Amino acid sequence: MTMRNATILALLILILSTLTAGCIDELVPVGDNLTISDISVYEFDVFVNQSSNDDIVANTTTFYLLKGESTRVVHMLINATVIDIIPIDDMSSNQDSLDNIVIIADNANTNTTSASVDAFNSYSLASEVSDIGYTISKEVIRGQKHTYLKFNETITGFVAYTLPAQKGQDFIYIQSSPSIVRFVLPVGYTTGNQLIGIARPQPDETYVDNKGRDILIWSEDEDVPKSFNVKYYPPSAPKTLLIVGIILAFGAAFVLVDYHITRKNLKKMRDDIEQGSKMGGRSKSKK
Repeated sequence: MTMRNATILALLILILSTLTAGCIDELVPVGDNLTISDISVYEFDVFVNQSSNDDIVANTTTFYLLKGESTRVVHMLINATVIDIIPIDDMSSNQDSLDNIVIIADNANTNTTSASVDAFNSYSLASEVSDIGYTISKEVIRGQKHTYLKFNETITGFVAYTLPAQKGQDFIYIQSSPSIVRFVLPVGYTTGNQLIGIARPQPDETYVDNKGRDILIWSEDEDVPKSFNVKYYPPSAPKTLLIVGIILAFGAAFVLVDYHITRKNLKKMRDDIEQGSKMGGRSKSKK
């Protein structure tokens, strides 16, 4: 093979690898649950949209934000076969996209499975995970990373997992399918200050639960994908920021005044020196 042919072959292999990189799923079979799931860390809150039938639940995604830690996500799913998760690029690259996956659900195709409040209340009291297999696959679509949690059957019930922590106290979520979205802020944290940061889009409902946590709710919207951005901070943060701003303003004013005074003194010194030089020149000319 000539050098030219080898170069062309190498280029063709490189182009082929690039084109197929985003099309081949990296399937990770985890149906056998090789790791033990810790069900106790999750809150399986049966949320019912008050505007709908009180006995019927809807697809709901709840994010439990923690202080500087990973985020716990709990889905209430009805007749679901897959969860499409769009990870944020600033998540720690050395961690898996999903951790501690817990499934408490039943096959939705059986006659005994319903999407009622009573059924989900029963799921919320479970102490063991359900025997439902799943796989995790990853794909890049139009430059956007996707992680798919695919179930071996159509399910109705709870699915929970843990996401790596995002940088700072600024959580971003890209919704890929219609669902009610809930954010549960850590105890002692809030949002809504225009100066520091707010939740975008504006929540449809906010309230404080019995644990003192701020809850933000967005109603189900068919317009997806949709981006949510929540900045959260202690209630004292605006006051602290104001104090810091005042200190910085005084510091800047002091530096500015000192600059003008110094400049004025230097100008006066220069004028005195120039005037002294002129006086000295006149004295020499008289002699």
